[in-house]
Order: sequence, then C-alpha cells, then structure tokens
Amino acid sequence: MHNLLISSRRNFIRSTAAALASAFFHWNFFSRKPDESFWFLHADSGASWEISDPVVWCLQNVNLPVLVRASEGLRKLTTQDGDRILRLVTRRCGLNLIEQSPGNIVVSYWGQTGLADVRPFFKKHQLARNDVQVFLKDRKKEIVTSHTGDNFLFGEKLATDWPLDHFLMKWRWRFLFQTDDWTAAPETWSGYSWAGLEPNRIPWAALKSAWRRKNAISCRNCDRPTILANFGEPWTAFFRRSPRFIYVCSACRRSFREESVKDVGAWIAVNLDSQFRPGFVMNWDQKTPIE
Repeated sequence: MHNLLISSRRNFIRSTAAALASAFFHWNFFSRKPDESFWFLHADSGASWEISDPVVWCLQNVNLPVLVRASEGLRKLTTQDGDRILRLVTRRCGLNLIEQSPGNIVVSYWGQTGLADVRPFFKKHQLARNDVQVFLKDRKKEIVTSHTGDNFLFGEKLATDWPLDHFLMKWRWRFLFQTDDWTAAPETWSGYSWAGLEPNRIPWAALKSAWRRKNAISCRNCDRPTILANFGEPWTAFFRRSPRFIYVCSACRRSFREESVKDVGAWIAVNLDSQFRPGFVMNWDQKTPIE
C-alpha cells in the first residue's frame, strides 16, 4: 500500500486534477444524494461500518472506545465544525472516511501511515474495478491522488507479456504427457536443478506432477482456483535461502506468494512423483546432488 501514497511525475497532472475534483466530493451536509453512502474504516482492526452522517455520528458516539482519543476535542465542537471533526478523528483515532458514489470513491485518512488496507473493503463491495475512480485524500497535507479501483486488488499484477496462456494450456494437459514436458517452464526460479535443464528452471513435467496432487489456493480477489507457477527455495541473500511458492489467477491476472510452506524438501517429497523430483540443489551457481 505504501507505493500508492507517492505521486510520480507521470500522475502529477492527474493528482492536480484530482485535487480540484475533491472539492466536488468534499463533505457537504446539505448536498448528499440518495445514491451516496459513507463508511468509517478503522485502520488497525480493519473493521468498517456505514454511517448516514459522519459528523453527527462522531458527536453522538463520543464515548465509544474507537473515539476515545478524540473525545476531549469532540466535546468542544458542534455540527458547524464538520471539517474539523473529520480531520480530528482521522488524525487521532486512525479512522478512514470512505465516501462512495456511483463510479467514485473518496478515502480520507491522516498522514503517510494513516491509510488503512482498503483491499478487503473494496473486495467486499466489489469496488476493485478499473471503471471505479478512487481519490486518496491525505488530510494532513491536503494532497489528493487518483487511482482506479483495480489498483486495490490483492497480489501483484502480471506483466502483459507473462505467459499465462502457455501455463493454462499446460495445466489443461496436466494428466497427459507432451513431448516438451521436459523443457523449462518460463518465469520459474527454484533453487534446484533437473538433469539436462538450465539450473533453477522447473520443467513442465514437475509442475504437472504438482498440479495433479496439490490443491490450488483460492484467489484472494475472485475466490477462484489459482495455478501453481513456481516452487522452490532459491538463494535470496549470501547466507539465506527462502521458500518461493507463487500462484497465479487467470481471471484477475494477479500473482500471489504462499508463505505457509517452511520445509520445501518435505513439500517436494509429498507433491512430486519421484521421477519428477530435482536431482540437484543449487548453491548459487554450483550443483550439489540430492541424496
């Protein structure tokens, strides 16, 4: 989420336009439309709840634990201090105010670390789409940046040239042998080596073996089954290897890292037939036979 808070040169003009547009979406008690809704999202807990009037709700619920850090200030304010109240609760209570209207979302928060993880909210309300315009409004600096809703999907976006169709074709033929199954699957990096294959690359035959045995994890965006695209334990630092299990979703074109596997060797023993297991472990560029 941190990278969404920094405007690049490329979106400078968009950010400027968004700042002007924010005036249109700015909270106005007397101009609310029937198709608008307002929510508070608590940054620490992820809890969210709908309110009809954010300012009135804050004044009427000043004794709630979630507002305790702003309670002293709230007792000195009235409904005429709407903007001060919203700035106060976003600053002191870790609340994000979400203003929702058809095709547009405004998320008000406080400071660089004050933006909540809005992805679960966007998923629940089906807002993580490219036809939804999202304005992130930092009330500390009064800076607005604009995004599209699909920037708030879980996972990493696949590159446009990532060979998804090739993986899908191989997955559909996972129960049958093909003549190129002992060639390297693209975009793989395992920390292991198979005889006759470029080090670290995973053969299609090994992926197919895993596909036949391993139940795929569900996509965190669309809840559909994903496809295992990489497994292994490559070197990530001079004295460190790290498990690398990556799944991809063909529907939303996102990749996900599974962090649950700690013993990669045990995983290989369970999920790969013996004839498809690697013969070597890579120590940087050196092969060590697996006994």
